Amino acid sequence: MSTVQASENPFRRIGKIRFWHVLGLLLVGVMLISPPWFIVQPSEMANVRRLGKILHPAPLADGWYFKVPWLDEVDILQVSLTGFQANDLPIFTMDNQWINVSVGISFSVPEAAVLNLLYKVGRSGDFDIGQNLRPVLSESAMLVFSRHLAEKLPSEREQLVKELETELSAALQRVFGLTVEDVQIININYLSERAAQLCNELKQMDNQPAAGQ
Repeated sequence: MSTVQASENPFRRIGKIRFWHVLGLLLVGVMLISPPWFIVQPSEMANVRRLGKILHPAPLADGWYFKVPWLDEVDILQVSLTGFQANDLPIFTMDNQWINVSVGISFSVPEAAVLNLLYKVGRSGDFDIGQNLRPVLSESAMLVFSRHLAEKLPSEREQLVKELETELSAALQRVFGLTVEDVQIININYLSERAAQLCNELKQMDNQPAAGQ
């Protein structure tokens, strides 16, 4: 019997080696597809959902964190200075002139606004933030431009920017908790024939060198 047992040992060893080899490959595959860790960069904040439930009552700051593969889903949001541009917003001026306005903003995300943006604005994560910003920009631009005459826009552009910054700062803070850092009116296109001359005047003013240059 000792001879039979001795002859079986090599097969058992081969079987054990294959088992551990396959198990090791499976573990490596799991770690590559869904690693048990994630990294939050200094410009970001994050949170984790486990089977649809938010795990942390406050957003996670930059660092290295563990998660459960397959069960945990990480949501990361950029909180540092971020730019967004809304093009061709349809606007009416005070004298009912139809124009298209392109507006650019720079904003940052305070910690208190992170969870609201991740889980209460559109889908979970930051997928729909841009789509939700555009209507707010459009409404604020409509309020500002409706207080000005079309023929006065070129000469009142600086005042328009100040008013738009005031409106957007209040609206984006109220709706999303964002902090507006900068607002720019990138372009104004007059769409009526009556205002075609004003459009050329505005473009000429944009091309003029700044005072003192």
